[in-house]
Amino acid sequence: MLPLADAASAHGSTTTVVVAALVGLLLVAVLIFTVVLQARRGGGKKAAAAAAAQRRPCGQCGRVMLPEWSKCMFCGWIPPPPQGQLEFIHGPLSGQIIDLVATVTTIGSQNGNTIVLPDPAVSRKHVGIRRDASGYELADLGSTNGVYVNGQRLPKRILAAGDIVRIGQSEMVFRHR
Repeated sequence: MLPLADAASAHGSTTTVVVAALVGLLLVAVLIFTVVLQARRGGGKKAAAAAAAQRRPCGQCGRVMLPEWSKCMFCGWIPPPPQGQLEFIHGPLSGQIIDLVATVTTIGSQNGNTIVLPDPAVSRKHVGIRRDASGYELADLGSTNGVYVNGQRLPKRILAAGDIVRIGQSEMVFRHR
C-alpha cells in the first residue's frame, strides 16, 4: 500500500492531467466555433455582395429592382432584353457573328436586307427578327421554303438563347450577348 503522502501526490497528478485535458478540449472547441462563425460571416458577406450585384436600377425612376422582377414595381418600366446575336454555324456566312442592334433585322437573298444570304433556297425577303420589351420575335415573311427553329417549321416564334434557326442552307444559333 502507498503511504498517505504518495497517494495524495499520485491523486494530484491525475487531477492535473484531467484538468489539463479538459482545458485543451475546451480550447479546441472554442477554436472550431470561431472558425465556423468566421466562415458563416464571410459567406453571408459573399451572398449579400452577389445579391447586390444582381440588383439593377430602374431605367425610369432609378429605384433598385430585384433580379426576379420583369418590370419595375414602382413605376412599371420594363427593361429592354439583353442584346441578341446570330452565330452562323453552317452556310455561306459560317463562322460569322452578327449583332442584332436594329429594332427590326431582315434576312433575305436580296440587297436591302440587314443580312444578305446568297442562297437560292432563301427568298428575297425571307425572315424578320423584331426586338421589343419581351425579347426577339422571329417571323417568316411569306417565304417559299419557310423558317425552321430547332427543327420545326414555324411562322412565328419568340427566340430563346440557344435556339437554332435554319433558313435555306444556313444555320445559325441565337444568343444573348
